Amino acid sequence: MPFFDGVRNTVYYRHWDTSRPWARILLLHGFGEHSGHYHRLAGQLNSAGLDVWAPDHLGHGHTGGPAGLFPSVDELASNAGVLVEIMTGDEPDLPVVVVGHSLGALTGALLSVRTPSLRTGLIMTGAPLWGLPRAAEGRTDLVMAKDRSYLDALQNDPLGFDTAPAEPDLWRALTVAGGKVRACLPAMTMPILLVNGEFDVFAAPDRAAEFARELQHGRSVVIPGGYHDIPNDVAHREVAALMIEAISGWCRAGHPLESCAVR
Repeated sequence: MPFFDGVRNTVYYRHWDTSRPWARILLLHGFGEHSGHYHRLAGQLNSAGLDVWAPDHLGHGHTGGPAGLFPSVDELASNAGVLVEIMTGDEPDLPVVVVGHSLGALTGALLSVRTPSLRTGLIMTGAPLWGLPRAAEGRTDLVMAKDRSYLDALQNDPLGFDTAPAEPDLWRALTVAGGKVRACLPAMTMPILLVNGEFDVFAAPDRAAEFARELQHGRSVVIPGGYHDIPNDVAHREVAALMIEAISGWCRAGHPLESCAVR
């Protein structure tokens, strides 16, 4: 099983390769998930000629650690940065695009901001840029997705865990990271795509659209009938197609680099 040395622990990762890739994808999962829940999306990206690499965050999947707990989103970004070095070791000129969902979206944004080589583009799905919405506080009946295959994978996952004990720490970390991302991304010239489900309870699509208008090269897409876990929801094929279309356009067009230090 592949592991690498992270900031304070060994980190597990998956690699779905394809022959003669024209770009590489760093795929970052959300809270309570792990990279194994993204086999379907990775296959869709592979079919378009994209190599996919995905770590399990600290406290998730095979990486281990206390269930769902991590010191900061910045540390998750640092771990992901180590994987980028592994990804690009044999062919450093191949473009790398970051795709992150929810917690992974903020992780990918922080990493992209401080890593010029990742400025080809950033895709953020269900990004909780403003922390925990009041309407979601204390709720246990929220719908995350309606795709049966994904829900079955979560329910019967041997690596799954009760997320409730770690959620207060999660939202504290996301609030800090979201503030940094909102402050920094508008200064960036890299292209950014935000994808949200119509009924996303943690990342409202209207707020995502408003934030996209603050970005120099931002675009927001709302998936009708979709929920928070939109890459694994019923419209997963549409979401994958959006990603492939965006990545293809970015790699053809090219974009200048810009710097914005995150501290």
